[in-house]
Amino acid sequence: MSGPEGDTGAMRELAPEAWSEYLDAVSRELLNAEVSIEIITAPDEAQTQARHLALQAVCYDYRDDVFEVAAAGGGSHLPATLRHLVDHPERIVTDSWTLLAPMTIAVDGRDGVRTVVRIARDPDFVG
Repeated sequence: MSGPEGDTGAMRELAPEAWSEYLDAVSRELLNAEVSIEIITAPDEAQTQARHLALQAVCYDYRDDVFEVAAAGGGSHLPATLRHLVDHPERIVTDSWTLLAPMTIAVDGRDGVRTVVRIARDPDFVG
């Protein structure tokens, strides 16, 4: 598991006014891609909330000022759809510098907690 220092090398910050449209496009392009969700509460404290689930949506709702990632998987210890919310996000960064879909989206909340969404691209995927 990599720490937050591994997530910042080639990251770019998205303008808040672009969050909703950008994340909607990512959701459409990467529907059902394998995703992991990691919560980083301090520089050396990362906790994996989910692994190997199917991405259902990443979105930002301006009205409620909330970022959401939803992933399907299930099993005896997880609900059919896991939803992780970040209320009042301060910053969203991604590892994509082009219009290609990102492999990492990091969302910083006002509480100092970073949510990192890692997307595993299918090796046969042609972008």
